[in-house]
Amino acid sequence: MEIYFSNVVEDLIVTALLVGVVFAYARDSQGRFGMRVVAGGIVAGFVASVAMAIAKQNTALIATGSWNMGIFIASLIVAVVALVCAIVAAIAGKGKAKGQSGGIAHVLKLVVLFSFTLFMALRIFYMVPDVINYPANFGISVDNLVSTDFAFRILGWLAGIALVVVAGVAVAKAFKALDHRMMGIATGVVIGIICLVQTVSLCQILIARRIIKAGTDLYKTMFAVTTWTSNNTLIFTLIILGVFAALAVYVIVLSLRDKEPYANPAEHRKNKAKWRNRRRWAICMLVCIVLSTLTVTIVKDYAHRGPELSPSEECEVHDGNVYVSLEQVEDGHLHRFTYTTEAGVALENGKQTDGGVGVRFIVIKKPGSSAYGVGLDACEICGQTGYYERDGQVVCKLCDVVMNINTIGFKGGCNPIPVDYSVADGYIVLPTDGLAKYEKTFK
Repeated sequence: MEIYFSNVVEDLIVTALLVGVVFAYARDSQGRFGMRVVAGGIVAGFVASVAMAIAKQNTALIATGSWNMGIFIASLIVAVVALVCAIVAAIAGKGKAKGQSGGIAHVLKLVVLFSFTLFMALRIFYMVPDVINYPANFGISVDNLVSTDFAFRILGWLAGIALVVVAGVAVAKAFKALDHRMMGIATGVVIGIICLVQTVSLCQILIARRIIKAGTDLYKTMFAVTTWTSNNTLIFTLIILGVFAALAVYVIVLSLRDKEPYANPAEHRKNKAKWRNRRRWAICMLVCIVLSTLTVTIVKDYAHRGPELSPSEECEVHDGNVYVSLEQVEDGHLHRFTYTTEAGVALENGKQTDGGVGVRFIVIKKPGSSAYGVGLDACEICGQTGYYERDGQVVCKLCDVVMNINTIGFKGGCNPIPVDYSVADGYIVLPTDGLAKYEKTFK
């Protein structure tokens, strides 16, 4: 449960805060018209996300890298347009009253509004499809969808969505207390940080596709920057959360001052009720941000730490094979073994093994059968994090997906990567060169 809760919050909290602040900015800048524009952007982004999620889940037509590259480039262009127009509009409207900023400034503000909305829609389109597909992904290999295990996963997924939605609504409500300038700055900060991270991701795609040539100074610089940023994306999320937490505190402080002028007691009570409402939403916003911060740090660390893998058992290695006694694995439980590679073994790609790498594999006797499930202690989706046994089930340590034991040894989903083996003379026999080719998986 906690894995999917933390995954959803980490994926969507920045997007939710962006939606909230853009909505608040649009309401302050263009009133009901601005609110309708942003609402249309939210709907368009979500509809496009649903279509993308369905396409990703049911077809092989989606080249994720190409789509992401297009989204990143479009987002950067839109952000630059919004920034330039916002600066020019501020200069053109300087010294004029709100709503009296003149023709050119008004047009520029409309451009900023539509640019912010488009950026927000692109962000939704980029982040939401994978979250929509979580239930399908963690339902893989679960024999009975009507189960406590599956119900807890759904509950964690829904709880994460609920938290980020409430956070976005709280931002939109609480930011009524901010002036236009502060809302513009808050929107610019979150968009700027998102653009920075997306620019690095764009560079990663360009490096992977060798558009940025290896060996050049640009390649070395971008490789170092992208590596650091990829390993520290959480820092940027925490910066955004910190900015919005500070703004929430600022709104709370404003609400306690009660200095707004009034003509009569009724108007005074109305003002107090208005600021009380804003204070409540600011507190709600602050609580959501604190919960989100704890979720993407402590809860995430706890959820992904998972149980310790059982130690590797002894096996025999000689004559170019690894031998596992059938008696050792007859009990129907998960057994883990490790083969340490030797240097200089020729691989299929013409390269040689480096040696000294422990290639882990698992063996389990299939229920009600004399067959065995044999595969690497790693999968193509989650890498070498490994599997463990829980209540008679084989579970992926990283994503908590329960394996169908009868499918272990077959390729697909989160199943262990299959390896070549045979059964002879009371042993499961695995060729060492067949294991050695997976050396890079366990480096």
